[in-house]
Amino acid sequence: MNFVGYASGQLETESYTYQAARLVRQMALGRNDKPESPNQTRSLRVIDLCTGTGCIPLLLHALLAPHFQLEITGVDISPTALILAQKNLEHNLQLGQLASTASTDIRFYRADVLGHGSDNSVPSIESILQTQHPNFGGLDISSPHQKSECDLLISNPPYISQTEFRNGTTARSVRRFEPKLALVPPHSDSGMEDCMPEDIFYHRILTLAFKLKAKLTVLECGDSHQANRVVALHKRLASAETGRFSAEVWPSREQDLAENGFHATDGSRGVIIQALR
Repeated sequence: MNFVGYASGQLETESYTYQAARLVRQMALGRNDKPESPNQTRSLRVIDLCTGTGCIPLLLHALLAPHFQLEITGVDISPTALILAQKNLEHNLQLGQLASTASTDIRFYRADVLGHGSDNSVPSIESILQTQHPNFGGLDISSPHQKSECDLLISNPPYISQTEFRNGTTARSVRRFEPKLALVPPHSDSGMEDCMPEDIFYHRILTLAFKLKAKLTVLECGDSHQANRVVALHKRLASAETGRFSAEVWPSREQDLAENGFHATDGSRGVIIQALR
C-alpha cells in the first residue's frame, strides 16, 4: 500500500500488524463462534488507539477483509493525523489496494486516549467507545460471562520519555520528521504512580482493554526493557480481574527476530496479550 505521511522507520509497526492479523486468524479457527450459515462471514471488531496516519487500520483491513466482516475504529487526538489517515484511506481505495468495503468498515475519530475530556473541544475516549460500542458503559468487567466488545485492541502509542527526547537518545531523524505529540506522552498528574512517565499510555490502554474484554491486545514498545515493564504492569492490573491472560514480549525467540528483521538486542518490541478461556 501507499501511505502519505508514513515514516520508513515504522517497518516494525508493520511487523506487529502482520503478527496481530496472524493471531486473529488463529484465534478464529480455534473458536466455536462460527457463522450461523456457510454464507455468513465472521464479524471482527478492531480498535486502533493513537492511530496516527491510519497505517495499522488500513493494513489490517487488507489482511483480514477476505476472512471477516470488519468494523475498524481508529482514534487519535491530532486533527492533522486524522486528516492524513482519511487521505490514506481514500488514496488506497483509489489505487485498488483496499477492498471497496474499507470505505465503510474503517472509521477515524478524534478523542483523548489519556484523559476524560478535560479539554471540552476533544471528546473523551469513553464517549467515542460508548458511541461505537453501546455496551461499553455498562460492561461488567468482573463477569466472566460478559461478551467481548473488542476482538483486537492494537496501539503504537507515544512511548519516549521527555528526557530521551531532549538528550539525543532519540534519533535526530525521528525528532525531525515525527511530531513530538506522536512520540512523547504528555506530563500527567493522573495518579499512575505504578508506572514510569513514558509508560502512561500503556497503563491507560490496558485499563481500557479490561473494560472492553478485548480478546487480543497488541502494543508496540520502544525496546525490550519497556516491553517487559508493560508485561509486568499488565500482570499487576490483571490481578484484580477474574479472567485469565497470557502476556509476552514479541519477538523474543531468535527465529522470530530474524524472520521479522529485528535486531537481536536493540530496537522496538511488542507486547501481545491474549484473553484465555
